[in-house]
Amino acid sequence: MAIPATVLKVLDDWHINYQLTDDQELFQLMQSNPPASYSAKVANVVFLKDTIGQVQVVIPGNRLLDLNQLAHQLGRQFTALSGAELEKLKRQHGLTAFPALPQVTGIESLIDSHLLEQEELFIVSGGGEEWLKLPMEQFRTLITRSRIGDYTATLHTDIHYQDAHQDLDDVHAALKQFTPLRIRQRLNETLDLPPLPETARRIIELRIDPNADTTSLAQVIELDPGMSAQVMSWARSPYYGTRTEIKSIEEAVIRVLGFDLTINLALGLSLGRSLSVPKEGPHGYAPYWQQSVVTASLCAELVRQIPTRLRPNQSLAYLCGLLHNFGYLVLGHVFPPQFTLVNRHIEANPHVNRMYVERHLLGLTREQISACLLQQWRMPDELIAAVRQQHNPFYEGEHAEYARLLYIATRSLRRHGFGDGPSEQTEDYLLDTLGLTADKVEEATTNLIARMDDLQVLVQMLNR
Repeated sequence: MAIPATVLKVLDDWHINYQLTDDQELFQLMQSNPPASYSAKVANVVFLKDTIGQVQVVIPGNRLLDLNQLAHQLGRQFTALSGAELEKLKRQHGLTAFPALPQVTGIESLIDSHLLEQEELFIVSGGGEEWLKLPMEQFRTLITRSRIGDYTATLHTDIHYQDAHQDLDDVHAALKQFTPLRIRQRLNETLDLPPLPETARRIIELRIDPNADTTSLAQVIELDPGMSAQVMSWARSPYYGTRTEIKSIEEAVIRVLGFDLTINLALGLSLGRSLSVPKEGPHGYAPYWQQSVVTASLCAELVRQIPTRLRPNQSLAYLCGLLHNFGYLVLGHVFPPQFTLVNRHIEANPHVNRMYVERHLLGLTREQISACLLQQWRMPDELIAAVRQQHNPFYEGEHAEYARLLYIATRSLRRHGFGDGPSEQTEDYLLDTLGLTADKVEEATTNLIARMDDLQVLVQMLNR
């Protein structure tokens, strides 16, 4: 796609000398892992608002926009523009993405001083996958009317994937830092987290009982009216293509879902319902249960594409997808005031994987705290490993196939605009270890998104 007319006009009017490059060339130039977009040479623009009006902040890709610093320096409390507001701004200026050129929108601009340390900058063109490469002296001519200051914090992408004991230390450190003294005195050495739900406890007992059958599973589910309704809704969903009427839980298990999928589905639903979905989530991202159901369904679809000799258990893969973002619920439960602050920073840093935002603000990630709770509840080892290591492409420990499956599924969904983070590439070697190809993953994802209306029936049931 050509450079938008509004961008070309700025470049021409200001006599800017630039070169064009594309995503692949940018990656080669940066030779980066993590993504090239985390480079100090990449300029990102973030749009914020308050009661006074809107501002645009231009920051380097290797730093986090810090709303606290902005508030301290400007005396203004900013939040990010909503998705609808950003789309309206794009239409107004004929853009598909926002270039970090203040004159394109004409909105008051703030420039982070760290950006000016580079000799050249890479800026998205605003029309497609092409990037503008500008010498720094050219960029400086564009920001003569902008306010320059220190508005960012260092982006630490070198997260260490430690063992469970160190994760627990991080959780306790965060609890001590953010939990009021009166509550902290009651914590002692235990987490202020809910007990394992009774339905989940019964399901776990069934999972390890070699004599468990569909009748015993149906009896456990029927003890929980809400769970029963959800399982029946699943079995009757158009997604599973059921052509005959399902009248009982046992029929749902035998004729549609199967024992393994039902038991893991029931377990995931039980745990997901143990904590309420926070009302103050980040704007612009898919709601919790929609994200859970879609990711779980893609994990199951991808398992079907994996060669038999490498194939993980499909129902366990579904459970991993269903609970991959369980830490979101845990964070909202344990750190309510900080949870809101985290979400506002996630909105203000769409170019950054949100685990870096959480680590910066809390000293831990949602994956750490959810893995600790799942371990405390004695959940399946496969689930704990997948949830904890889902963003670690180098994990080669036990049950790595489930973590890799989550890594591939979530990033494929993000590339289709579905999920909670920036677009990130999946390393080829991860696909190779599961016998997958980029084409197979893309096909499975496209087919799933085409059936989103069928999945929405399941999501609506969970949101009741």
